[in-house]
Amino acid sequence: MTPARVATLLAALLLGALVPPAQADLARAQRQVAAQDLPGAQATLERHLAQAPEDAEARFLLARVLAWQGRPDAALAHYRWLLAREPDNADYLLGEGQALLWAGRPQPALVSLERAAQRAPDYPEVQRLIAQARAALEQPALGEPALPVADHRRRHELELSLRHEDLDSGSQDWLIQRLDYASTRPQAVAWYGALLQEQRFGQRDQGIELGAVLPLDGHWALQAELGYQPSPAFLPKGYADLRLQRRLPAGWVGAFSLRHTEYQDSRIDRLALSAERYFSHWRASYSLNLSRVEGAGHPLGHALGLDRYYQGLSHLGLRLNFGEEEGLEAGRVITSRVRGVALQGRHWFGPRWALSWQLGRLRQGDYYRRDGVMLGIRHVF
Repeated sequence: MTPARVATLLAALLLGALVPPAQADLARAQRQVAAQDLPGAQATLERHLAQAPEDAEARFLLARVLAWQGRPDAALAHYRWLLAREPDNADYLLGEGQALLWAGRPQPALVSLERAAQRAPDYPEVQRLIAQARAALEQPALGEPALPVADHRRRHELELSLRHEDLDSGSQDWLIQRLDYASTRPQAVAWYGALLQEQRFGQRDQGIELGAVLPLDGHWALQAELGYQPSPAFLPKGYADLRLQRRLPAGWVGAFSLRHTEYQDSRIDRLALSAERYFSHWRASYSLNLSRVEGAGHPLGHALGLDRYYQGLSHLGLRLNFGEEEGLEAGRVITSRVRGVALQGRHWFGPRWALSWQLGRLRQGDYYRRDGVMLGIRHVF
């Protein structure tokens, strides 16, 4: 045996004597992670924890390794163990929130992530994941690309709402009743629909709306929506809307849509361009609407929105719209200048129930001013 070989063996023996086995296992697992050998790191950590189950550092690394391999539910079991011992550890809360998000459960992920934000308000990764969780709920087809897990849970929502509109022109008040349903799952096809009944001008219309959102990949989604009224008095006979959305860096989402609406005596074609951004506790949006109204010109309208989130998905928002829009007057389609403002929000009383509301005012040129209030009850199942 050469002197160099002897020296190497002596160094290895000395290192083994100086480094405790627990640290050696952890160091080996960390090297395996760095080399992208996640199954090897998992095996090393599981063998180590069989002998030293109280090693929190090794268990934390194992939780992350499992999540990285597309097994977030297995990771969550370890995060629960860790948080039972250190409930205020921001790193554990962050890991749990990320695993929940990857498991397709963005709403409980928000609970863990917001707890992490309270304990570490300057932790940028926490704020980034909070924005992703909110975007996954608001734009499920465009959620952050997740690991390929099979346990993405579908979320079903049902909302019953009533809206009252008071007109200053002497016309009868408007009354709108809706029953909305939506079924969503991150990065999967979402579908939704509504039954509606509206009373205007002393007449009553009923209709149905159906739509679906199809994710094309982690960045693009296609949305299609149809509406139909069987015997309309003032609502359109029907409409069709096609929307293409793209998730962009830094929390941005861009979209454009084409919409065709058929009334009894008129038709409207509309091109809409929109952008929105999720950042920290906020969501901002802008839409440009260019329409072609048969016999009534080419109105150009703008819509602005700003929402402030709190307690998960609860939010308070401001909406402004201005420019030109089409409307109804005495049963005919008209185009006029509009100015509108609304405060709206949704407050969640828990994971299953929420109250939706809106207060608003819209001036439709010289025809009328509408003051509206809406209340809705939403249930998740």
